[in-house]
Amino acid sequence: MDLKILRFSIRISLLLFLSIVINVFALTYTVKPGDSLDKIAKKYGVSVKELIKENHLKKPYIIRPGQKLKIPEKKKYRSYIIYKVKKGDTLSGIAQKFGVSVKEIARLNNLKKPYRLKAGQKLKIPKKYSSKGKKKSKVRAYRIYKVKRGDSLIKIAKKFGVSKKDIIKANNLKKPYRLKVGQKLKIPIKYSFSGKKYKTRKATSKRDYSYSYCSRKYRVKLGDTLSEIAQKFGVSVKTLKKINGLRSSRLKAGQILCVKKVTKKVYKRKAGKVVRIKYIKYKVKPGDSLIKIAKKFHVYTKDIIKANRLKKPYHLRVGQVLKIPKKVITYVRREDEETSPRGNFKFGFIWPVDGKVVNPFVNNATMRHLGIDIQADCGKPVKAAESGRVIYAGQSIKPYGKLIVIKHKGGFSSVYGHIGSILVREGQRVRKGQTIGTVGELSEGVCGIYFEIRKNTIPLDPLVFLSKNKY
Repeated sequence: MDLKILRFSIRISLLLFLSIVINVFALTYTVKPGDSLDKIAKKYGVSVKELIKENHLKKPYIIRPGQKLKIPEKKKYRSYIIYKVKKGDTLSGIAQKFGVSVKEIARLNNLKKPYRLKAGQKLKIPKKYSSKGKKKSKVRAYRIYKVKRGDSLIKIAKKFGVSKKDIIKANNLKKPYRLKVGQKLKIPIKYSFSGKKYKTRKATSKRDYSYSYCSRKYRVKLGDTLSEIAQKFGVSVKTLKKINGLRSSRLKAGQILCVKKVTKKVYKRKAGKVVRIKYIKYKVKPGDSLIKIAKKFHVYTKDIIKANRLKKPYHLRVGQVLKIPKKVITYVRREDEETSPRGNFKFGFIWPVDGKVVNPFVNNATMRHLGIDIQADCGKPVKAAESGRVIYAGQSIKPYGKLIVIKHKGGFSSVYGHIGSILVREGQRVRKGQTIGTVGELSEGVCGIYFEIRKNTIPLDPLVFLSKNKY
């Protein structure tokens, strides 16, 4: 009898131990009436996605009263992000940048002291999350500020709209907080976010885009002065200087001045983005390196290397002149409110031929293809993309074969290359959709045309301006 009691007590103790183990490592929840995945997730401080994954639930994720759900174990990190180590990076600097500790990064990447990093090395950065739901949290970035004479922490804090405590914390400053002229300080930039939508402190409108053009010009004559020209056209000397970029009041005979500038607003959805590469000349100074120069001009080192055809180990000489490629982004109107000369069509480009784009528009430092190649059947009619006047029709420009160029309103022009037969003449006015020629050969055995759109001689991506429907 005693043996039976002993066995029974051992069984009970084992069951109790197993129930404790199950509750610790694999918590289960029985669904009650009125429950939802969202409610259960909030109750246990986990995400709905984690609940679905743990229980292998399938759409539409319906749960029934009495159903048992596994509650996933809470994790310190939901996930991690990959960061590529750059030259000059340190583990403490990376940790500060992402708001985590050095130990956390070291543990996640199995790093051992003295924590040496290599440029290009990939690190896992723990991505922390809060289980408090919709509470807003802050992500910090830093700008560097060089201390000037007369600066104090209060003055700097006011200048950048942050608190004195934030600057002290970001720079690990200790009392009495003395600053030195030339000392570099990290100034925190605050961003707030709720869920996935990030918002900066300053809200910027992306809907409108302003562009300006000169509507009236004047050629300077002998004896003209800036004040006389300003008086003649009813503008101030200050305005004349500003719109013409003049530093002094000196003028030369024959110089062309803009005396009236017009600024207009367009919606960005109606504007075409034009990206051009502008090269700036820079003379190498003592202590310069490719990284320093790239940071100074906000470009990539690889772009400077490519533009100057530099070879490893990329040694620079003092006085050496480098070309610095800078992207210049401008916007031009996609649609003009003007109408064609006959007044029957609104301004807006149509496809010159129905076909497939086999070569897109490219305009960068490495490649230039300033239009698009449209593959189509040989002999197919080619239409005028917009109303205008034919300013060229011939085949003297060999790379394009037989070529037609049409000038349109608003400074636009369209170019049609590799034409089979030209059906218009120079000086002729054509309407949008009018047949101007036939499809020729793009290359051996491939039929099609080359098509280009320009605004005041600047090549634009035709796909930005062409209507979505190809006829």
